[in-house]
Formats: sequence, structure tokens, C-alpha cells
Amino acid sequence: MGNESDMDRRKFMEVGIYAITGAITVVSGVALTGFAVGPSFRKEKVKWIEVELDEAGESNPGFSRVVLEYEKKDGWLTASAKSLVYVKRVKEDEVIAISAACTHLGCIVTWKEDQNIFQCPCHDGRYDADGRVISGPPPRPLRRHKTKIEDGRILLATETVPYGGDTHERA
Repeated sequence: MGNESDMDRRKFMEVGIYAITGAITVVSGVALTGFAVGPSFRKEKVKWIEVELDEAGESNPGFSRVVLEYEKKDGWLTASAKSLVYVKRVKEDEVIAISAACTHLGCIVTWKEDQNIFQCPCHDGRYDADGRVISGPPPRPLRRHKTKIEDGRILLATETVPYGGDTHERA
């Protein structure tokens, strides 16, 4: 009889040690995974960059070309980023900012003022002045940068939103 109760105690201790070890392993694994992989899932805050329209952009109904330069954090990596944007003043307190990246393969589109279109040189994709697809292979309209005007300064967000999304923020 004494032998049976010793076995039960031994078995109980063995199961308890395995359970505690397993729990420690799971908790440690989750914590280490979160530490190692977590930053890659963290969304970076939107950066606002002040831009100036050229003389033609202020008086011309066409678009001004603006290059946004900023630091972009992607997980653990921080790198310099640039993007070309076409900016147009619509009203005194409102501008639109259209990304120059074609939605087909990311080529840089060109504003053809004489035709009032954006044209992609790679596969002849064409967009109207609002960035909507007219012809060619692009699957979606050009993306827009969020904009706002504070104290007369034009600010563009580094992130883009799909055409039709809310892009103008009131200061």
C-alpha cells in the first residue's frame, strides 16, 4: 500500500513540474515573439510635411510637382523615403495632392497639361485630372495624400488614401 501512494505522489509531482515548465515556456515564447516581431506590426504615425507650390502652381489651374522627403520606419528599419506628388490649389483653404505612383506597377505618371491627363509611360495608362482611370491597365484611380492648411502653410501627409477617401483635414 505504501508503494501505491508513493507512485501517486511521484506522478502528481511529475505532472505538476511538466505543467509549470510548459506554462513558463509559453509565456516566455509569447513575450519574446512580441518583442522580436511586434514593431513590424506597429503602425507608424502620419508625418505632415510642409510644401510650397511653385509660382505656376499658385496662378495656374494645373498641378505643381512636389517631392516629399521624409524618414520612414518599417519595423526595425528606418530609411529615407521620397515620393512625387502633384499638388493643386482648389480653393484658398483647400488643395488636392495626387500621388504620382501608377496603380498598375508603381511607375511614375506625368501630368500632361495640354491634354489635361496623367499618363503612365510604362504601359500607357491614363488618368483624368482627378486621378480616375481613363484607359490602359491601371486597376484603380491614383491615390491621394491627405492635406491640411495651417496658418497659410500647405501640409501633406506622408501616407496615401484611395481615391474618394477623406483627404482634407481642417486645422
